[in-house]
Amino acid sequence: MASVDGWAVGERLSPAGGVRIAGADLSRPLPADLKAAILDAFRAHHILVFPDQQLTREAQFRFAANFGEVEPHRPRGAAAKRDGVAHILSNLDAAGRPVARRSPAANYHWHTDKPYYPAPPLLTSLYAVELPACGGDTEFANMAMAYEALPAATRRRIAGLRVRFAPRFEPEGERREVEHPLVRTHPETGRKSLYIGNHALGIAGLGAAEGEALLAELLAHATGRAFVYAHRWRTGDLVMWDNRCLLHRGLADFDMSRERRVMHRSVVKGTVPF
Repeated sequence: MASVDGWAVGERLSPAGGVRIAGADLSRPLPADLKAAILDAFRAHHILVFPDQQLTREAQFRFAANFGEVEPHRPRGAAAKRDGVAHILSNLDAAGRPVARRSPAANYHWHTDKPYYPAPPLLTSLYAVELPACGGDTEFANMAMAYEALPAATRRRIAGLRVRFAPRFEPEGERREVEHPLVRTHPETGRKSLYIGNHALGIAGLGAAEGEALLAELLAHATGRAFVYAHRWRTGDLVMWDNRCLLHRGLADFDMSRERRVMHRSVVKGTVPF
């Protein structure tokens, strides 16, 4: 573990990625040496865990802004959420009571954030405010490792294909689709990775059944245990991850009708996949 000015970068948390950076106070302005270490660790490990934070939504927004333009959150019919700062993700209803709900658009499916944008996000940061007694972990699947583990024949088959993405929360007749490469190249590392997940509706140029079958086959492969890091949350954790080469999902393995899970999310804008 390398320690500098009270903060320390730990060892890789799993073969699939992840590293813990302890002792950093993200509510304060980010020193240049810590920012450089974060960027190096982000490129190498894709998932950064900052334990023991005490962050307001505004402080979380300021931290995320060190790495690019933060997307303002514009909630759909949720007046209690302030625009422009971290988005509240929870299992609470309008009265603040826990409820059990799962939908096709929910975060409990394997997905990458906002792939239906022409320029999807670079990174997401998620901060644990309230947690159930156990469960509610977040899993991350490394799409670069998954791509590299594909048989050569499969890599040849999918080269040049493009995926049709659309938001699952929009009615089917109103969905606005975008297309992105099924195999995208990381703009910093140059590694190729699969670009798939819950918002992938099909593959351009293939029939619906063939495209859906191929996406299902790739997703089953890419989310195998060898490619997955599971983060067990502690209150005060902030986790930051690379949307360009990871899928993630929350686990609904707690009593959602009785226990509270409240997280704050900030998303940094990215570039057009290639």
